[in-house]
Amino acid sequence: MSRSFLPPLLLAALLSMAASPNRPPPVAPNEALVMRIIFEDCLGYVRDGRTPFGGLATRPASMAAIEQLPARMPDRDKAVELLSPRYVASWGEDPDGRHCFVGTFFAAMEAGVPGQLGVPAIGFLQRVTLRAAAEGLSDSMVAEEFSPLATSRWSEPGTGHDRGPLRPVSMSILATAPADTRGVAEAGLIVMGGPSGGRRVMMPAAPH
Repeated sequence: MSRSFLPPLLLAALLSMAASPNRPPPVAPNEALVMRIIFEDCLGYVRDGRTPFGGLATRPASMAAIEQLPARMPDRDKAVELLSPRYVASWGEDPDGRHCFVGTFFAAMEAGVPGQLGVPAIGFLQRVTLRAAAEGLSDSMVAEEFSPLATSRWSEPGTGHDRGPLRPVSMSILATAPADTRGVAEAGLIVMGGPSGGRRVMMPAAPH
């Protein structure tokens, strides 16, 4: 099951690149790094509070990159440039929950900064689904193909709560560059949220 989804910033970036006479540099394939960012960095922070992105190149994000982030995102002013100016990462917590965000900074993308989060588009979502299920994110709505035109979502089983300490961990991934002639797409938008205070508190069993 999939839902069409094309954020305005991404649409503007894609149209701009399509109109540009310069062909953007190919995105370097690195599925192992993408999986690490999703399941070690972001999931490790959302569930257990571990500081993400250790050992990866980071520095404070530019104001232009920060302004691209959703205004309600907690700690957005502490966002970092991740790997290169092409990516911005943010993580933080408010009473509604914890979040971890990795996104493509479209101005850097348009300027030709090479991408580093490439994945083989064919089979990528299925591989994420297998890993997500192993991590307890067993509910999913997965697009037919990995592209900028449809988002995919994975979640822990529902709790009836969408905020606070009982909300389930959930994540969405969207391609920010479509598959090229090599079949490599860019996994350039990763968004994960979870319970405030970390690992979801299990609901007590109902009395008999």
